[in-house]
Amino acid sequence: MKGAIVAALVGSAVAASHKAHAGFHLRRNPGYVPQEDVCKTVTTTVYVTASDLPPIVSNTTVVVAPSPVPETSTSCTKEAQTTPPAYTPAPVPSTSEKPVVPTSSEKPVAPSPPPYVPVSSEKPVVPSSSEKPVVPSPPPYVPAPKPSEVVSSYHAPPPAPKPSEAVASYHAAPPAPSSKPAPLKPKPSKPSTPSYGGSGSWNKPNGKKWAITYTPYTQGGDCKSASEVQTDVGKIAGLGYTTIRVYSTDCGVFENVVPACTQHGLQIIYGIFLDAATPPNSQGASDQLQDIIDNAPKGSVSMLIVGNEYISGHGGDAGSLAGYISTVRTKFRAAGFDAPVTTTETVAAWEQYGSAWCDAIDIFAAQVQPYFDGGKTASEAGDFAYDQLEQAAKVCPEAAAKGKFISEIGWPAGGSPNGAAIPGKAQQKQAMRSIIDKVGDHACIFSYQDDAWKAPGAYNVEQYFGCADNL
Repeated sequence: MKGAIVAALVGSAVAASHKAHAGFHLRRNPGYVPQEDVCKTVTTTVYVTASDLPPIVSNTTVVVAPSPVPETSTSCTKEAQTTPPAYTPAPVPSTSEKPVVPTSSEKPVAPSPPPYVPVSSEKPVVPSSSEKPVVPSPPPYVPAPKPSEVVSSYHAPPPAPKPSEAVASYHAAPPAPSSKPAPLKPKPSKPSTPSYGGSGSWNKPNGKKWAITYTPYTQGGDCKSASEVQTDVGKIAGLGYTTIRVYSTDCGVFENVVPACTQHGLQIIYGIFLDAATPPNSQGASDQLQDIIDNAPKGSVSMLIVGNEYISGHGGDAGSLAGYISTVRTKFRAAGFDAPVTTTETVAAWEQYGSAWCDAIDIFAAQVQPYFDGGKTASEAGDFAYDQLEQAAKVCPEAAAKGKFISEIGWPAGGSPNGAAIPGKAQQKQAMRSIIDKVGDHACIFSYQDDAWKAPGAYNVEQYFGCADNL
């Protein structure tokens, strides 16, 4: 045989490090640079050329030696070597036999001589000229298949697209198309709806507007009255938002917030708040889950977020959080809810600890705060948010393929500068326009009102994220 082609494919990926904001009350900036090992794969394909085929003899059957199946080596250190199989010539008919010649009473017709094909050093069998047989015209010449036609089916298929390339939407994506021809009655290998059972009704953006965070607290930290909550929720609906996010079930969420949302047709992102005093599997955490199961209207649940920056803001344990998310999801499903269950963290925390949560969550959610990066101006907030979400979502690509969201993003209207990030009313308005333009339909704006009850925090900005007047 002649020739061999060796193709090697090498891929590598390097995760980028970055700065991210800190927690709900305390923000940190852990660094992390994920690495991957790369192993080369070598594929060898041996082609057969026409001159290596056995000779073709008139009135005999052409025998084609089978093309070898390509061998693949997964060695990371040496290239694969392929030894061609020994050539075995096709059998040649005995020269003592005479060809069968049809007889006829008609006048013999001399056939056109077939093209000369050298087959071997032996003489071909030729009928005696004294018999003058009638020889039929030879069939049309059909050339032997070219080597590329014989072995083309053994070529390696193109690599499958990466999750980030296959899914362009931030919402539930359709199943990836099959590489095989579709049958008459297609039966997709994956369901057309997300695995958590939702049909998409859990997420209803209004153009570029989707959700805003809401806490039913007065500036002094007390619980608001039913009429105050009703006024707030009415204003949120009037701004065009379809969903609010609450962090816990306290302070009249079911008594005041849920009825007001029902009246105005808003959905709710519920939260189970976790901290050092209320860790996973604690009585306090279980009570919050039970409140949601007992009191939340099933049709109004947008999603359930277990923990808010529990790792970066409260020093929690990643393994304990993963196990508790799975427990919550099991109980949530058993109670008849089909909205997605997830957790949320800063981008840095996702990159450092998030792989432990990928199997527990239904969709992906991250906290992105452009101001705390320190290197972005208000007008760059939207582009920064988009890039940060894409970067964080690579940690859990399967969950992100079903939906990836920013669960908290804003810009302070007061406080101290942080590098290129300048707080202020005008800057906040500019930042919110940029954020809504770039990621508004899958970002939860932070926050509806200022929170004077909070500690000032880093750069004295924690009390000034209220932005309802700048939307």
